[in-house]
Amino acid sequence: MPEVEYATTMPLGRPQIWEFVKDMNNWAPFVTGYQGHEIIDDTDSIWTLKGDVGILSRTVKLRAHITEWIDQERVTFTLTGLNEKVDGGGVLVMTDDAPATGDDGADADAAPAPTRRRRWFGRRFLDWLFRRMFRRMHGEAPKRLTGPIGAVRSRLSFTLRMDAGGPTGPLVNAMLAPALEPAAEELANKIAAHLERVHLGGDAGAADDAAAA
Repeated sequence: MPEVEYATTMPLGRPQIWEFVKDMNNWAPFVTGYQGHEIIDDTDSIWTLKGDVGILSRTVKLRAHITEWIDQERVTFTLTGLNEKVDGGGVLVMTDDAPATGDDGADADAAPAPTRRRRWFGRRFLDWLFRRMFRRMHGEAPKRLTGPIGAVRSRLSFTLRMDAGGPTGPLVNAMLAPALEPAAEELANKIAAHLERVHLGGDAGAADDAAAA
């Protein structure tokens, strides 16, 4: 099952971030391909998204179900396709610090060095290709706060897993990870840019929320 994760750090406290992200109506338009959403109850909602990458160019309806909700800490959810054979889930996590990160996920298996290098190059090429396509379709990345960062900061991370079924499932899954990664990055940075602009002003996030979708 393809899985991507992206994290960003903001010079804000967790209560400020949580107040915004706890209501999906605030950030739903920031989701790439967003067409609309409908809140069913406290744990379920229906999302309509439209892809724009090759065979992923289709409108998908997903039921999002919240399985864990911890105030100012995390929200865990599952995703179930309503008009497509796709399932997945994810988690949004907030922490007080920006812990040191390790490597970029390079393979740690016992494959010969030339094989590992070919895998690494293949992944990097796909990431580069999808990022270029993503930016051509959606414009420049959200502008973030520049300048000195104070002592208070929080880390917002977003993990997303998706698994396509059906006859084309393996082909779609091969494209999902490099396609989802820039989308996860875009969502986290749009949330961060908006909050930096609202709470800190100055050079913080100049992205236009009205054009977020």
